[in-house]
Amino acid sequence: MPEQHLASVLAARPCGLLTDIDGTISPIAPTPEAAQVSPAAREYLRALARHLALVGVVSGRAAADAAALVGLPELVYVGNHGLEIWRGGSAQPMPEALPYVPLIARVLDEARAAINLPGVIVENKGVTGAVHYRLSTDPASAGPAIGALLRDLCARHGLKLTPGRMVWEIRPPLEADKGTAVRALAQQYGLRGLIFLGDDRTDADAFAVLRDLRRQGAALTLAIGVAADETPREVRELADVLVPGVAGAESVLAQAAALAAAQDATTRDQGPTR
Repeated sequence: MPEQHLASVLAARPCGLLTDIDGTISPIAPTPEAAQVSPAAREYLRALARHLALVGVVSGRAAADAAALVGLPELVYVGNHGLEIWRGGSAQPMPEALPYVPLIARVLDEARAAINLPGVIVENKGVTGAVHYRLSTDPASAGPAIGALLRDLCARHGLKLTPGRMVWEIRPPLEADKGTAVRALAQQYGLRGLIFLGDDRTDADAFAVLRDLRRQGAALTLAIGVAADETPREVRELADVLVPGVAGAESVLAQAAALAAAQDATTRDQGPTR
């Protein structure tokens, strides 16, 4: 990772850093419950929160789950692919998403009854749902078969279906994703610099927004793709730089924390300008 590029974005104050969780600061786990955030990544995020205007998590997990898993109350948490935010100790879903909660639960029940494959996990996240097939006997064949079934269910009920790393995500038909969440946070905090770390297709939505903000001259941005064997094509194409796995993300966060601290120290030493 070119340190000068990272330093330039961090120096564009106010600056923010946002990250995905699973596959980015937490190794991909067999089940959602088994995931653990890297202790090093957690400490670097804590350090960054002392120096940047915004440090946060934008995840496909429910916002409450993301907040509990990362465990840093000073961070901002956006969950369910941009459909809810964690504020004041509770999740606040987009009002437009709430009418879809019973429908998503119904579709997940139908999917659970129809999918007769061991190891498949059906997860209800409130305003979204997910079907994980990583633990199935043959993920290569289970993925397309489950996708075909879910495509039919979602089409009949007017829901959106998106693929991920050995998971299918069921969402309301709303204009909300990680990209819209990132754009809203950039505007809310008036960011002139913005860094995003992610590893999956839904993170590519955020990468596209970072590229757009940079092209418009609204902010200096840096999209960091966290690469693995399963890294989707969209991530490789839209990332400004690729780093190897969670260890690579830890390295970026360590660099960012050190640079941000050094920049603030320099500003303090220089004192107020006249």
